[in-house]
Amino acid sequence: MSNETSIRLIHLLRYIPKYPSKRSLKNFQDHLSNLDFDVSNRTIQRDLVKLSRYFPLTCDERSTPYGWSWIKDSKGSDLAAMDKMEALSLSLAHKFLEPLMPVEGYDRIKNLFDQANNILESSDKSHLKKWRDRVRVLPQTQRLISPSVDQEVQTKIYDALLNGWQLEVQYLKVNAKKSERRIINPLGIVLQGVVHRLICTMDSDLENIRHLPLHRFKGVNANGENLVEPEDFSIDEYLENQSLSFLRSKKDLKIEVRFKALAGFHLTETPLSQDQKSIETKDGKIRITASVADTEQLRWWLLSFGENVEVLKPKSLRDEFKERSGSLNRLYS
Repeated sequence: MSNETSIRLIHLLRYIPKYPSKRSLKNFQDHLSNLDFDVSNRTIQRDLVKLSRYFPLTCDERSTPYGWSWIKDSKGSDLAAMDKMEALSLSLAHKFLEPLMPVEGYDRIKNLFDQANNILESSDKSHLKKWRDRVRVLPQTQRLISPSVDQEVQTKIYDALLNGWQLEVQYLKVNAKKSERRIINPLGIVLQGVVHRLICTMDSDLENIRHLPLHRFKGVNANGENLVEPEDFSIDEYLENQSLSFLRSKKDLKIEVRFKALAGFHLTETPLSQDQKSIETKDGKIRITASVADTEQLRWWLLSFGENVEVLKPKSLRDEFKERSGSLNRLYS
């Protein structure tokens, strides 16, 4: 077998789709022609039959045009050509996966993203391409510009997290003018809005788990030691208990709030909690009771409604809002 034939067979094999998709001899001929292989349908048919002796391939002859595919659930189908639904899934996932991937891993998988986009772009009449062009995810909060993160710093932090290495870093604290040397143990990465946070411990306090924004790291190097991880550490448990929403207390708040109808209507469809109760009052407002986490984020959210919401209970939270309202009144008077 010549080198040219071997290469042609490889291209042919990689162009065969997964079941239930299928490709006809004309599809294969057009594909090979674009790769500068001038072969007849008869040659392609002979090639496909030859490949089916060594790989789990099948030809669907139930209707014309007949088409070839990998056999359903076959183990070798990871060699199959990416179909349009897979391409759409990767294209949609691209923007969300990129900031969370280790840099080395992302460089390797970027070829898949490029392949997915090329498949969709080459399918002008594809409904799947139209789907990608017509769906968007919008943030519920004010849009912010991402802070600048040194690419080399991010790469080294991600590599250390991936490989279980301890790091010697230069970290710039809030309001500090000069960074300080620290030994840290990277435990996880959390993307909060536009800010990447490293979940870690420091050598000075191995039990105190912290979350530090990546853009404050000014220098990073692995020190040759394996990281020290707290016993039974779970990133999900840490986030639930500590909360990057700035938890005030581990005990939930039983709140009662009164919204103007237009401002609070969305909560009748997207409730705050499983135990939420909503009552429309005589003056057309909506009174809501719910058990929620006692966080700063809760307070920011309630404040964002301004005069469209009134905190009724608990008394401590109402008093807190009275004080904030007074401060705002003095500020703008």
